[in-house]
Amino acid sequence: MERCDLCDRFFDDRQALQQHIRDAPVHTLTFPCEPCNRTFVSHSALDQHIRDSPVHNITYDCEPCGKTFGSQSALKQHVQNSPAHAVSFNCEPCNKAFVSQSALDQHLRDSPAHTITYDCEPCGRTFGCQSALDQHIQNSPAHAVSFYCELCNRTFGSKDALDQHIQYSKAHIAPPSTPLDEFFQSFAGFNYNPKLPPSESYAQLKRFGRWGEYDPEDKEAWKQYQSALEAEVKMWFGAEDDLGAWHSLCRAIGIEPLPATCKQAVNAVRGVFVNIIDLIAWARSGSTNNRVQRFSSLEKLRKYTKETKKIFHNQLGEEGDEGNVVLRHLLRFIFRATPSELRRYGH
Repeated sequence: MERCDLCDRFFDDRQALQQHIRDAPVHTLTFPCEPCNRTFVSHSALDQHIRDSPVHNITYDCEPCGKTFGSQSALKQHVQNSPAHAVSFNCEPCNKAFVSQSALDQHLRDSPAHTITYDCEPCGRTFGCQSALDQHIQNSPAHAVSFYCELCNRTFGSKDALDQHIQYSKAHIAPPSTPLDEFFQSFAGFNYNPKLPPSESYAQLKRFGRWGEYDPEDKEAWKQYQSALEAEVKMWFGAEDDLGAWHSLCRAIGIEPLPATCKQAVNAVRGVFVNIIDLIAWARSGSTNNRVQRFSSLEKLRKYTKETKKIFHNQLGEEGDEGNVVLRHLLRFIFRATPSELRRYGH
């Protein structure tokens, strides 16, 4: 007996089984088309079906357009010629597109929106090139380099003009002979150097005269020296109602900004601890760059004064001190002070 595995039928011999396989439709060799779910009796029939059926045509899709083409060349032609697929060159600031790089470059060159400008920040003005901006800065009065005279609070257009002003202005010319100059020059034979600080000049004078601590000559000279110092302060810093004099004093001791009124100046100076001899030396030097040393307390000023011997006779409370109005706001009791006087100055 021969069995057909597909049909599960039995035949008497092999010849009968083979006849069954050849003739039975269920055993006919087929060629299926899976997309269509159809069957063909030969391979050539299946190929013919795939070629002719629209369902099986190979397509080439343009994804941006959603259009379909029958060949690769047709798709390329479409992409090449369609405006929708043209390569564009975008100007991001303008949000505009151009068909070529040269067109974009032309736009960037010609459009005012893309013109490179050179701005003058202080003026808020714009120039087309760096040289124009440089010319503006050079010629504009608003950008002229100025040279400032702190003592006069004036501005000059050049260093030469400032130097000329300082050289010839009465405000900057030291008198040919100040009270201190006259005092030291009154001693015949004494080699006086007006550029030295007053305290150093007086120490040299003592050595020149060979004065001891209790010599009458030293006592008389000291009295004249102190009078000259007081006159020197009045000469350099003026009276209490002179705002210019107060400004000069404030510059010397570093008070900024400068007070707007004499009353404000008085309030600003009253709490300052400064050595009067240092103040006189600053004025005589003509320097506006340095500042007179200030002290944070009366005790520190007292210690400095004793160590350096830069002593200015304190006449507070004595007859005649009413006329010395500027000094009254700077003087401190260095060698004698009562508890009430210390409290007056914050101690």
